Amino acid sequence: MLVLKERDVHSLLSNISVSECHRLLSNLHDILRAYSSTKNAPQSEQMIHQPERESIVTRIGNTSLFMPSSITTSTGIKTVTISPKGLKGCINVFAPDGELLGVLNAEEVTAFRTSLAVMIPYVRWPNIKRNLVIFGAGRQAEWHLKLALLLSDVKHVTVVNRSSPRRMERLFADLQQKNADLVCRVLLKTAETFDSQLRECLMASDIIFCCTPSVTPHFSFSYLDKKPRFISLIGSYKPSMQEIDSETLLSAERIYVDTKEGCLVEAGELIKANVKGDELIEIGELQDNESLKTGGNLIFKCVGMGIMDLVMAGNLLEMAREKGMGLTVDEF
Repeated sequence: MLVLKERDVHSLLSNISVSECHRLLSNLHDILRAYSSTKNAPQSEQMIHQPERESIVTRIGNTSLFMPSSITTSTGIKTVTISPKGLKGCINVFAPDGELLGVLNAEEVTAFRTSLAVMIPYVRWPNIKRNLVIFGAGRQAEWHLKLALLLSDVKHVTVVNRSSPRRMERLFADLQQKNADLVCRVLLKTAETFDSQLRECLMASDIIFCCTPSVTPHFSFSYLDKKPRFISLIGSYKPSMQEIDSETLLSAERIYVDTKEGCLVEAGELIKANVKGDELIEIGELQDNESLKTGGNLIFKCVGMGIMDLVMAGNLLEMAREKGMGLTVDEF
């Protein structure tokens, strides 16, 4: 049994090459394709098992999520708690016979796999991807930025946040060393001219990544012109949450999701806009290299599934063994 601490997972992911990233992207997409193509098959014929997540909300306001899954060749469960201190938890990966193969810190994996899922429609959207706006400055936002730079030609980045994000600023410095023509800035919500600056940077944007558990929209639809944009939403996970207003959501020519069932229950944006299942397209329905060119906005909403954690955890355990990383525990 292999144990990967947070720093082990961070080291593995922070040093991935473009080819390794594409391999992980392909592996994740393959699992989502298997999920979409077999979820309505008889139980006896299913290779992918994705029960609904369970949650516990304590009296002190912490939310614990339990996400079991199986891809037949392995089974796992991710347990995380979301509190004012952030997200903490682990992923357990089991062999088909129940042998515990590995335990991984969940924080970095969760941020990475969600951001990687966003890249599935992102790399297939053929429009210009030069000007990026990110709402949020946590790990999710960091990984969205890292992967967008790794997989496309982003030249200008604006991070919108409540306070000055030191980790993001350190990341900016590192990224600008590697990309001399990359322009990065932070737009603070406390700025006197915040509203006008936000409107200006959104008008110039090609891509908008929303990465916060917001209960109110980050911006009004009136802040966007008719230029097609790629907009991803990964922050809301309760019906009371929303990152964009209904007008922005319904402006999309297409709305893609990771799971229709999960998004219709958990995504406040879709619930408030009264979106129905037949108006959504799962990214598991996309074929290889299928272009997602649209005349209007393309929106992707991701709430996450246990199979995403399981396939990423399995890949990371394999990578760690190849590199001699992690703590091996015998006879667990």
